[in-house]
Amino acid sequence: MVSHYSRRSVLMTAGLVLKLFVIVLVGGGAASGQQASTAEAISAERLAGNYQLPNRTVIGIDSFAGGSGPPVPLFTDYTTGIIRTLFPLGGDRFVMGPGFGVQSPVERTVRVVRDTAGAVIGIGLQRSGEDEVVASRLPSTVREITFTNEDATLAGTLITPPTPGPHPAIVLLHGSGPLTRHSFGPYPRFFASLGLAVLIYDKRGAGASTGTFFPRTAFYPEPYLRDAVAAVKFLKARDDINGGQIGLWGTSEGGMLTTQVAAVENVAFAINSSGFMMPLWEQVLYNIEAQLSADGFAATEVADAVRFETMALEVMRTGSRWDEYEGAQAAALQTKWWSAYFGSSKGFSSLEGIRWQWEHIYRFDPLPALRTVTCPVLGLFGALDTSTPAQQTARNMENVLRAAGHRDVTIKIFEQANHPLMDARTGGNAEIPTLARMAPGVFDTIRVWLSSRITPAP
Repeated sequence: MVSHYSRRSVLMTAGLVLKLFVIVLVGGGAASGQQASTAEAISAERLAGNYQLPNRTVIGIDSFAGGSGPPVPLFTDYTTGIIRTLFPLGGDRFVMGPGFGVQSPVERTVRVVRDTAGAVIGIGLQRSGEDEVVASRLPSTVREITFTNEDATLAGTLITPPTPGPHPAIVLLHGSGPLTRHSFGPYPRFFASLGLAVLIYDKRGAGASTGTFFPRTAFYPEPYLRDAVAAVKFLKARDDINGGQIGLWGTSEGGMLTTQVAAVENVAFAINSSGFMMPLWEQVLYNIEAQLSADGFAATEVADAVRFETMALEVMRTGSRWDEYEGAQAAALQTKWWSAYFGSSKGFSSLEGIRWQWEHIYRFDPLPALRTVTCPVLGLFGALDTSTPAQQTARNMENVLRAAGHRDVTIKIFEQANHPLMDARTGGNAEIPTLARMAPGVFDTIRVWLSSRITPAP
């Protein structure tokens, strides 16, 4: 059985919305040919952690939820880049298949190892016909935390090394949509494996966080920017954190946001993973064409969608051609590409609504703030990305920073990587469940780059 995936919009506002990548995992159950236990499976949160194999290779299990269901365990080998959802057999046993979201045929069985008191101290990994290999759990401290910004109380988790510190730290910033602390894939435990304290939190209005997700009077991305600044300030106030070595990592919307935070708050570094670096309306036009093409739509259908979106952007910007737009929207709603790209949205019902979209969201341009960033910057992009145009984004990012006199800028494009930097074939969403690993070099690039810019506490 293959789990199903879909995308979410960057903002859950009425009408047409920007579509960026979010994995949503649905389903579960025992893999084909495996006998499920009646015992309840251990939760992803309790299993999450880093584990060391006898050969000293470190692997991670993160608590991951891209949709509305409970988090599932996500297995990652930081050396090979292998990334797999763990599907429960019940109790303390799981299986992983040959792809990220594929359950069968079973590739490995995973057994939870406990001490006499019932605490998780390791995991056993076994391939068919081979001996089990046990990985020992590495110590860490996990705390539930809250911090505030304006109308929101942000709830999150702080993962720290077991030593007193003070530790270098990193704040992880979400992709688009009302996401929680469980939306970061393999990265929370990966960064923890490098000796950093890691702060993850539920986005405003999502999970256990309060506040309005996107206030009607707000201008994108201000609410998320101010929340992220509050997260950095929260860490700076802690005795166990080295306030001079707090950095940022983000993916998609969060990748863009790292640069905006770094422009207004003193941070040690910013890592932009697949975040757009151009006016938002330009990214929208690229996204609709690249996404539909990668998902197999005919060239005529793609051209039709691009023409429609171009008209929509003109109406948003100028307020003209509304009557013509209403007719075009009615026709577009009947097409296959509409539901594939916009989902269940019924479009705009008023000129006021479409104009609001431009004034409050689509006119945003991240480049002016980027010019003022002075901290070290790492940009990571995938050449097969259908949401963010890798070449243009990398060029804009480097040109703006270099022109401003910035000298510590590193940009890397992974030729076979998609939006979440997985080793891909087309970059389309439909293939994601079958993908087997992160693009070669992603984890190593981050590890090496950070090693010369932070110093873990002894």
